[in-house]
Amino acid sequence: MNIISCSKVFLIVLLVTLFPTQILSQNLAVCDHTEYRVLCRKTLSSDSASKSATSFDDVAMIMLKHATSTANQISDQLINLLKQARSSWGGDVVALVNCSKYYKDAIGKLEDSRKALQSKRYADVKKPILVAMTAVGKCDQDFKKFGKNSNPPLGYQGDTYIVLCRIVLQLTTRK
Repeated sequence: MNIISCSKVFLIVLLVTLFPTQILSQNLAVCDHTEYRVLCRKTLSSDSASKSATSFDDVAMIMLKHATSTANQISDQLINLLKQARSSWGGDVVALVNCSKYYKDAIGKLEDSRKALQSKRYADVKKPILVAMTAVGKCDQDFKKFGKNSNPPLGYQGDTYIVLCRIVLQLTTRK
């Protein structure tokens, strides 16, 4: 009797410890349905919420959360750069002000997409996220037009942001 009880406990502990790994493995497989598998897998692996994700919608929501987080980080950096800006920066200040506005608008559009996804209104996810993605291009154009530098001082964050948004679109257009 004691051996049977121990084996039952062992089996339960084994299942409990393996099940989250199996779910994460299945969610990582969802990334194979996107063009950007590497970033999708990396993002899922780094997010504890992915352990409870069970559908394409759940994974899309995680990607959207990370896209919003990236947009917020970019917006914060732009604000910090504006605080440091001097009048001698000239056109860079204009570009920074405009970029800050673009990203604030983008964050609002991402929220619209989140609400649509949460309500399973897949057709309503696409337009706001596409508009939100334009922030990067507009910002790049403003730095080329007004700034001393031809590129915004944000590195590859804009690229990561765009790819996260594209992953969301690819997962939600499967419906």
